[in-house]
Amino acid sequence: MGTVIDMVSIAQPLFSLFPGNSIRLSVRAARQCLHDAGADHSNIGLLINTGIYRYRNTGEPAIAALIQGKITSHKPVLKVNGNSGNTFSFDLNNGGCGLLTAIEIIHRSISNGEISSGMVVTGDSEPFYDFSERFSFAAAAAAIILSGTSDSGGFSLFRTYSYPEYSDELVSRTSFSSRGPSRKGMNILNIGQKESYPDLCVDCAEKSLFRFLDETGQNPDDIDLIIPSQSPRGFANRLNNRLGRNNNFIELPETGNKVLHTAGSAFALKKVWDDHRLKKSRNIIFLTIGSGINVSITLYRN
Repeated sequence: MGTVIDMVSIAQPLFSLFPGNSIRLSVRAARQCLHDAGADHSNIGLLINTGIYRYRNTGEPAIAALIQGKITSHKPVLKVNGNSGNTFSFDLNNGGCGLLTAIEIIHRSISNGEISSGMVVTGDSEPFYDFSERFSFAAAAAAIILSGTSDSGGFSLFRTYSYPEYSDELVSRTSFSSRGPSRKGMNILNIGQKESYPDLCVDCAEKSLFRFLDETGQNPDDIDLIIPSQSPRGFANRLNNRLGRNNNFIELPETGNKVLHTAGSAFALKKVWDDHRLKKSRNIIFLTIGSGINVSITLYRN
């Protein structure tokens, strides 16, 4: 049994002057996704949230549980082998690769007959507005609904490649501030990204992609679309230039000084969903990258 994309939706702040709220954006994306798919929330058997930078650093309860509570008027029903139960929802922390990790988990659950459909939601925003150093990620969220199909189409061949020698290239931490009247006594989020990080991401992504194609027996000429992460800044453009894929490499234009983080590849997916390139393509590669450096890749077939 395959796992296919039923719908993808995205959300960004409605007014640019207001700071983003990752939880509200994630709820809005999830609601829109259900509406656009014409889906009943009671059919969502598994809901996974993969956002990393959360509004007010919320850790408990799980953001996935908050999203579930907002999109349902009552607890949705999970049907497992004909029996009813409560929907299972949880947060998954895997940085820029979290979206594909969550898709793989839902794919396995569908293939095992545990659920019939699931939803991945991801969103990021500055936890506390103006209490960060070098925070360059845009407030944005996305949601994807997945369901099973009787044929062999959809997602398959998941792989993750790790390069721990570059683990200090992108590091985020909170530290206690004793400076300034507004920041004194507050925890400040600090994002430390080395200048070499974007180039190393391109090197690791290129190496991982060709390793993936070799391991899975795929012909590079048969790949119709590549949907990559949109961060770090310049990553998609540099990788595209390295691979020379141009017409079938989905790169979003950069706007302002912020880049899309965990929702970046979903925004790229939304672009080819709306212009129907996804449906017209037979073999699609999803490639996500995150700190570590980790690279996750999967193949999607129509």
